[in-house]
Amino acid sequence: MNNLITQNTGEDNVKRLKLIFLAFGLSFSLFFTKIFAKSEVSMDIYIVGAIYALISIVGLLWAFNFQVRIKSFKYLFQSGLFVFSEVIFVLLFFFKQFDRIYEGILLFLLLIFLGGITYTCFLMINIFNVSLYKDLPLLNVAQTASYILTLLMIYFLTFGVLASGFQLYIILPILFGIYIFLLYMQFNEIGVEKSHLWYVVIVIALMNISLLLPFIFVSSNHEVISIVPTIGGFVGGGILTLSGKENIKWQLFWYNFLILIIVCIALYISWF
Repeated sequence: MNNLITQNTGEDNVKRLKLIFLAFGLSFSLFFTKIFAKSEVSMDIYIVGAIYALISIVGLLWAFNFQVRIKSFKYLFQSGLFVFSEVIFVLLFFFKQFDRIYEGILLFLLLIFLGGITYTCFLMINIFNVSLYKDLPLLNVAQTASYILTLLMIYFLTFGVLASGFQLYIILPILFGIYIFLLYMQFNEIGVEKSHLWYVVIVIALMNISLLLPFIFVSSNHEVISIVPTIGGFVGGGILTLSGKENIKWQLFWYNFLILIIVCIALYISWF
């Protein structure tokens, strides 16, 4: 029994090291990708993001020693989409070549932060994958992490679409489709009833678009206004958990108050 425990612990440590190497390797390679990238916005950025996503999926298969099931690929795709979104964010946030040293330092610090988030994402995918083989008490933690990472994807992809310079008639359908896809994937994961899953997803996606639309006309500060639909997704997910709880009216009030505060702050920053 002791040998079995030692073996399992050793395997877990090796897997953890692989995940750390993969997460921070992907993040810090972005530093060199940015240095050699073009200085203007182009479709090549999305190709680079897709390449990073594919590398992350293959890397996770390697980290898991290819011990996966068919359902695992749904989670692997989720990790690839997260990596894609953060790559798009980094390359578009720093879309110009570095003119000052502090910009390089800022990118380096951002990549450390993203490396930690990516590692968290990979740990979450690992929990989901292992849960296909046995019951895990950490599954609820992984679902919570998945929700947070979905909100980050909403932020990253909203910023990416806005910063790409598309026309408004292209931006709105793309963002609506992104919100529909991400929210459906997340709410389906946490077990929202199938009977009204699509209704909830479409309502929250429309709310996000409605919150975002005024800012598109008054501001080009994309990193700020992208927070608005992110908070919309957070509030929508929070409202879903209110059923059967006490003081629902007060909680609804605080969720609406949060949206109002975020919108006011975003407007203030955008105009001043």
